[in-house]
Amino acid sequence: FFGGCVSSSPSPAELSAAEKPPVLRIGVAPDYPPLIFKKAGDYAGAEADLARALAARMGRTPHFVELAWTELIPALLDGKIDIIMSGMSVTDARKVRIAFSQPYFKTGLMGLVRQGRSKEFRDPKAIMDFGGLIGIQEGTTAEVFVNRNCAHAKKVRFSMPADGAQAVEQKTVDLFIHDAPSIVWLSSEHEATLATVSVPFTEDFMAWGMRKTDQRFQETVNAALKEWSDDGSLERILNRWLAK
Repeated sequence: FFGGCVSSSPSPAELSAAEKPPVLRIGVAPDYPPLIFKKAGDYAGAEADLARALAARMGRTPHFVELAWTELIPALLDGKIDIIMSGMSVTDARKVRIAFSQPYFKTGLMGLVRQGRSKEFRDPKAIMDFGGLIGIQEGTTAEVFVNRNCAHAKKVRFSMPADGAQAVEQKTVDLFIHDAPSIVWLSSEHEATLATVSVPFTEDFMAWGMRKTDQRFQETVNAALKEWSDDGSLERILNRWLAK
């Protein structure tokens, strides 16, 4: 009887799928420092830290699924990822297709220009009346803003924010518009040649995208955000990466 109760601990390879911690598949487009980007081959930024914290709180193993920005929502709807944590702003158009968590960060669109040109774009009206070349990332709120408000401008679309910054530096576009954290980061990387347009054009809120059918999952995510907001964890992570 006692002999029958003795057994050796199974190796990891012997554990069944049910015994292993479930995976949290996190969709990211890692081209958006300081929120999500690659550093020394690993994922870094505020979203990466929050994603690992969320997985730990849920008892899951974080698994980052790298996708192009325009592929994130289709991948979520197709069940290829569980959540989008990639600096996504809440918009009415996106809410038609997916559910959002409670917002975790307030931001807005800003501009990136060559040094010495900031005064040309002193307010949103100057941007809207501008007839030159404006760079935007495809599928972002910046693209929506420019399409709606900048009727005189010629739009140049890029797949990544870094490409837009390079175009400004090389004088192939006059202005690149993106979310404020990205613009501030890109300006700091090219401080000798580029400058920010300091007045935000819009007020936006960032949140995490989930399937509308995953209601219990949404409740778990929102509970984590509330806990981190109450105990200061959220602010500490954001302050680690974002300029005040």
